[in-house]
Amino acid sequence: MLGSLAFAAVLTTGYLGPLPLRPAAQRAPSPLLQEQETQTQTFNPFGSTSVPKGQQPLTELRNLRSQPYYDWAESDSYNSKLTRVYQLIMLFVSLPVSYATFDQLPNELPQLFLSANIGTFAVMIPFVARLRVGWGYVSQRLKERKTYYEANQRGLFANKDRETALRDRLIQKEEVAPALQRIDRSLLGIALFLSLSLGSGEILTIVEGEAGPATLKTLSGDEARAYENRMKRDEEFAAREQARAQRRMQDDGSGVKPVYCDSRYYKILAGGNGQGGVGCN
Repeated sequence: MLGSLAFAAVLTTGYLGPLPLRPAAQRAPSPLLQEQETQTQTFNPFGSTSVPKGQQPLTELRNLRSQPYYDWAESDSYNSKLTRVYQLIMLFVSLPVSYATFDQLPNELPQLFLSANIGTFAVMIPFVARLRVGWGYVSQRLKERKTYYEANQRGLFANKDRETALRDRLIQKEEVAPALQRIDRSLLGIALFLSLSLGSGEILTIVEGEAGPATLKTLSGDEARAYENRMKRDEEFAAREQARAQRRMQDDGSGVKPVYCDSRYYKILAGGNGQGGVGCN
């Protein structure tokens, strides 16, 4: 009787009892709130990590080789390259400049080549000295046991470890030292040839004496007065000076000037050209 009533109640209300529990839905994992900082370091296999790569001695050596003319010192043709530089400067610079002064050929040919030679060597000395300074700096950096570098607006030193110091000294001995020897020998040779050229010029001046070629020097002061007095009292000297001046005469008669043009007093007496002397332009 009771079972029948319960079954009738179920049919009337539709209640079948408590529903079964469902498993809780899984939540997606929460994102990490902590940021991961990655420190990137430049790979530098050639030296201490504390020294910036651009200030490492080996990097400076590589940069030096990449600059114009510095790699000449490592070549066996270094001397031949310097010879070509000498020829170019001599032909296109020194000889034209010297010819503006010593243009009476063949009488002034020795003076022409001597002055051009002096000018060429005077230009080559700074060129080779620049190579010497660059290679000398790198050599000193490789030989030092501490590496100087700049960081954070400060000058700092970093000790080289044993392997780095041995490697740098080996590179300095095998690669840098031979280049320095070539540069030193060439610098010494250029200085020697320059000295010989200067000495030859002095000897040539002594040998030729007053019969040597005239230059562009203008006398003034006591020298000008002594020159004028000698011109007045020494006829042989006056004739020689006249011959020297006439050697500069061109085919059209230009290139010479009266002797009194070297004297301000006689230029005024000659008058003309605004009291500058006739024919002194």
